[in-house]
Amino acid sequence: MKIETAVKKVVEFLQSNPASTKEEIGIKTKVKGIELTNVLKALRKQERLVEEGEGKELKLSVNAEPEETAAPSTELEIPVEDEQESPKSKGRNNDKFKFNGQEYGKGPLVREVVRHYIAEHPKVTSKQLKDVFPDELLRRFGIWQEISQAKSLSGARDRYFFQEQHQMKLGDKKVIVVCNQFTSDNVQPFLKAARAIGYKIK
Repeated sequence: MKIETAVKKVVEFLQSNPASTKEEIGIKTKVKGIELTNVLKALRKQERLVEEGEGKELKLSVNAEPEETAAPSTELEIPVEDEQESPKSKGRNNDKFKFNGQEYGKGPLVREVVRHYIAEHPKVTSKQLKDVFPDELLRRFGIWQEISQAKSLSGARDRYFFQEQHQMKLGDKKVIVVCNQFTSDNVQPFLKAARAIGYKIK
């Protein structure tokens, strides 16, 4: 099967069945093994793959479209279910966020909010940005890191938006990247921080 055909099959399946496991994808689409690995790698490169959890608990979904053209905005519409802190919601991957009229998964939304903050405060330093979005908001990885630190924390798997178009330069010339490891539960502290600095969240 050609990679383009395999990607199309997987995307169509995930659009109808978000938060599916690799096993479920393989059974339903017949795209398995190294072929499925290559498909997921291609979707990651396009920034279309949304991943939550790890190992056998890894849930996969796709964004509607690549998001490079999205313009920053302070208008955030957050589903009601994402405003409720519930330990039972762990592992859910159906949440979608509207940002400037487009839908995003959790990681891309966080990335765009941070990008917007930096655009509004072009002289912000890494120390000042850590005061606004401290590492404590996302245990283990932090909301963002300088590239070298992000690569160190990532290990064998990209856990940040490393693509050049997603890198952000701060007022002190340091270049940072935003983490992509968000679930329904661990995104909550970030949403509270966004409200605290005046972002309108519905």
